[in-house]
Amino acid sequence: MFLECAELQPIGTNAYFVANEDLKQAFVVDAPLGAFAWAKSLSDSLGCNLNALLLTHGHWDHILDAHHFAEAGVKVMGHEADKLLFENPEVMASFSIPGIEFKGFVIDQWLEENQHLDIAGIEMKVLEVPGHCPGSLLFYLKKESLAFVGDAIFNRGIGRCDLPGGNFEILKNSILKKIYSLPNSTTLYSGHGPKTSVLAEKQENPFVRL
Repeated sequence: MFLECAELQPIGTNAYFVANEDLKQAFVVDAPLGAFAWAKSLSDSLGCNLNALLLTHGHWDHILDAHHFAEAGVKVMGHEADKLLFENPEVMASFSIPGIEFKGFVIDQWLEENQHLDIAGIEMKVLEVPGHCPGSLLFYLKKESLAFVGDAIFNRGIGRCDLPGGNFEILKNSILKKIYSLPNSTTLYSGHGPKTSVLAEKQENPFVRL
């Protein structure tokens, strides 16, 4: 499996490109500004078809380029609790950056708790991890021992809970019951900052520690 991360503007949001080089198929996790051109360049260089865009949640910095994926025929997937944010992202203007241009898009497939996906020949399980955003999702790749966790948890941090739909107690429960229930060796790829692991966060996260 090929995995590459790009930290993109305007606020350093991570996008992830994942490819099955044997099948020549790929998918992307999250779509900050510039993600489509970056992913297209990678898929072209690897000779891969871009199959899907998985959205960890609907906050503006994770979806700015999602409409480009949709317009290119890439299957876009997310949680229905964030439907308003996907289709009418301008509602987030009050907590974005002035001058940002928003363009809504339609989700092709809604995802839910314990759903199993096979994308580009890579198997994963979907877990709901609300608290930062109502539609926050985690994508767990058991075979690869990794998870894409969006803004639910960071390296020694957690997502903001003061934005609309945020709630610390709900997020804490998501982390304790979902993220910390994964094997300790699981690598966590977050929406911002460097990767971490389940064990490291259990031991050192100052907000939610076991």
